[in-house]
Amino acid sequence: MKRIINIICLSVLSLFIASCNKELITPYDNPFFYIHLNQASSVNIQSTRNETVDYNVYFSTKMQYDPITLKYDVIVGNGLQEGVDFELVSTTRELVFKPGYFEMPISIRWKSNPIDPAKDNTVTIKLISNDKNITIGLPGPDKNQSEFKIVKI
Repeated sequence: MKRIINIICLSVLSLFIASCNKELITPYDNPFFYIHLNQASSVNIQSTRNETVDYNVYFSTKMQYDPITLKYDVIVGNGLQEGVDFELVSTTRELVFKPGYFEMPISIRWKSNPIDPAKDNTVTIKLISNDKNITIGLPGPDKNQSEFKIVKI
């Protein structure tokens, strides 16, 4: 009888230990760059806005010890003109994330100017590449938050 109880206890214990390992989740631990404003991938701004706004690019990672250069592009719709409707404060299309930096701004100075609502009045900031081949956009096949659209209304 004692032997049967021991065998049952060992079986239950081994089953318990085996089932505990099935629930382990491997955390996503790869670095990535993304851009958003209040968790949104787009924002509307008034055509009368006349101020400089920072749109932050974020770097989700553990501490890095080498600087990383991120390249981005600014795509302007046919309803807006740089210098008339807005100015890019930065002269380059690169952000350098030095060790300890986890967010960097892209600054746009908006100018008050009427728009034609029939045209494409957007400015899109698109993250393109980096020198360490780090993922751009949120992890997953959709690459969400790899670009940010600003619509002037």
